[in-house]
Amino acid sequence: MRHLSISPLFLLLFVFSCGPKQAFDSTIIIAGQFLNSESKEVELYMENDLEFFPLAEDGYFLIRLEIDDYQTFQLGTDRRSFELFMAPGDSIYVTADAKDFRNSFQASGDRVEENTYLVEKGRSYSESSMMDLIEKDKDEYLEGMNIFFTKQSGRFENLKQAHELHPGFLKLEEAYFEFSPLSMDIYYLNYQSYFKNVDKEDLDFPLEEMKAKLAEIDLDRSDLLIDGTYTAIISHLLSEKTNEISKQDSTLQNTPEGNERASFLAMEDLLENQLVKDYFLFRHAIENLQFKGLEAAKPSIEKFQAENQSPKLVTKLEKELKKWDAILPGMAIPDFTFEDISGEMVQLSNLKGTLVYIDIWATWCKPCIEEHPYWDQLKEEYKDKLVSFLTISIDENKENWEKMVISKNMEGLQWIAEKAWRSDLNQYFMVNSIPRFILLDQEGKIIDPNAERPSGDIRKTLDQFL
Repeated sequence: MRHLSISPLFLLLFVFSCGPKQAFDSTIIIAGQFLNSESKEVELYMENDLEFFPLAEDGYFLIRLEIDDYQTFQLGTDRRSFELFMAPGDSIYVTADAKDFRNSFQASGDRVEENTYLVEKGRSYSESSMMDLIEKDKDEYLEGMNIFFTKQSGRFENLKQAHELHPGFLKLEEAYFEFSPLSMDIYYLNYQSYFKNVDKEDLDFPLEEMKAKLAEIDLDRSDLLIDGTYTAIISHLLSEKTNEISKQDSTLQNTPEGNERASFLAMEDLLENQLVKDYFLFRHAIENLQFKGLEAAKPSIEKFQAENQSPKLVTKLEKELKKWDAILPGMAIPDFTFEDISGEMVQLSNLKGTLVYIDIWATWCKPCIEEHPYWDQLKEEYKDKLVSFLTISIDENKENWEKMVISKNMEGLQWIAEKAWRSDLNQYFMVNSIPRFILLDQEGKIIDPNAERPSGDIRKTLDQFL
């Protein structure tokens, strides 16, 4: 096997070459070295999309992209990452220990001050145990929030006084301090309401004050659509408006079609800026596509196509739809290999001649476990039919899977996929959430890449193809 080899000298020359720059250069270059990585890939999260790039055995990597405006990325490996800010034409060289990014990060090239600040902000966020605050009572939560954001605001002011920063970076950081506390408040309320099993209105929290702040937010800021906290808040407001509309009209309740109509009405009511509306119609369509499948996403896709005025989003949607070509009904799939509960290597082709109903799950997934009684009942009903009921775990910890299978006396076809979330099966079927059910025909071809759950209406489909 040939291994990727990148010369450090080549990377430095490539990043810092002195060729003339065009008036507008859309290219960005991110290069560097991640020490002590167990992975062979660099992960880059941008614009709600995760991409992977080769990581050499000695940890060197080189990423070259085209972007049309400044934006932030999450860069990392081994499921650890840090935030980067880049603008068109920028080049940066970064080094870090993959096991401790935030304490080992070093950079040279463009945006060093901005990105060093972002990495330090991430370290401060982690050291302050910000996510632990959502479990605390109101006073401790509010005190922790005040301490963190006061400290961060001071660091930001010092940075602005000491360095000339990119205007886009300044805009995004100012948005961070405006919207991130509100976003945390929303998360805190949702968490407390869920785990205490009480309505948000009954929690000890300054809810009306928060609602007043939310009501003042300008929802027409298309320049902030790359800011995750801003879009998260708009998503929250759209969700609240959708629920309000549904409660007022019984015809919009308890059906997928009704929920879609209520969502569209909420967007029409709250969003006036066409670019903002385009973005959320696109995001709604993509989320339906990723989590519900192509068939269920068709109404939201058609709505977006009918109303969108942003060519860039059309291109992005076409790219996403293209991914589904390989898993449309009737398509043959690769003969993936797994390990069964006895330690034997097995393949999907072993089950040819039967319908194959696949449950992709994990031991830590509560919704997955909730489907098990329905799965067992369905399996009993079809025990004399040519249907293979196949459960495929994507647990990272194989021992946890083995213990649950044995302790719960889970019978039948119990298989586990290598590489967990990054398993070949998951990548091929674009599994973004579990449980995920897939139905194959007797020849191993796809009937439904996003089949009904056992608790749903799957019997009709099984009977149709038997």
